[in-house]
Amino acid sequence: MSKKPQLSDVPGIGAKMEEKLRDAGVKTVSALSKAKAEKLAAKVDGLSESGATKIIAAASELVSPPAPAKEKPKKKPTPKKAEAKPKTKPKEPAKKKAPPKKKEKVEPKKAVKKKDEPLTRDTHVDTRLWSVAQAKRRKQPKFRHEQAHRWIRVSNSWRKVRGIDSATREKKKGRPAMVSTGYRKPRAVRGIHPSRYVEILVHRPEDLEGLDPELHAIRIGGKVGLRKRQAIMQVADSMFLRVLNPGVPETIEEEELFADLEGIEDLEAD
Repeated sequence: MSKKPQLSDVPGIGAKMEEKLRDAGVKTVSALSKAKAEKLAAKVDGLSESGATKIIAAASELVSPPAPAKEKPKKKPTPKKAEAKPKTKPKEPAKKKAPPKKKEKVEPKKAVKKKDEPLTRDTHVDTRLWSVAQAKRRKQPKFRHEQAHRWIRVSNSWRKVRGIDSATREKKKGRPAMVSTGYRKPRAVRGIHPSRYVEILVHRPEDLEGLDPELHAIRIGGKVGLRKRQAIMQVADSMFLRVLNPGVPETIEEEELFADLEGIEDLEAD
């Protein structure tokens, strides 16, 4: 019978290392092969974790040596068969390639509406796109004229920069922001009033027919006269429609005006 391997038989272990291992409680090769590298390096002074892994691997080989590889039986040479000539197949007609399918445009999701539910200013707009537009609107700078900060005679209203040497046109630092397509909002919510109402341009009282006060808000045209504006305002008040540019208030009747003047004269006389 073969002798049991000792710690000194493990490659990499000398007399001093054997004493340290015995002091740490590792006295046999089998115990060394079952130890963990981290704990063994912590117990033994002067032994690193990599060195402990090498010692443990060598000890495990001594305890259970690898089994010899079995030789594969050699295959008997098979007699070569006569090479059969490949049979020629008839040529198939070439298939026509199908035309490539066109990519369908994906439309943005609209606000979900239940059946028989009337649209309102909160349901006709996609909330996700509206939040995106609001976030872009908060970050958008104020577009001013290129020289508005320098000269009093130049108004703040934006004008397109046309100079070939203009630093603003070249978008250099320290210059006013220039209008560009990158500031545009999503198309589905573009042009909607900040109050989420659908804005309708009105020029006469008959244009208010069929409008919904929960969905629409009117804007009176700039060239509409004072008398027609008052008529539009009266119809809008009766329909509970919101007017975005009311402008001039209703005129004071003559009787109320004369009554106020008489009251002022009586106070002065007293």
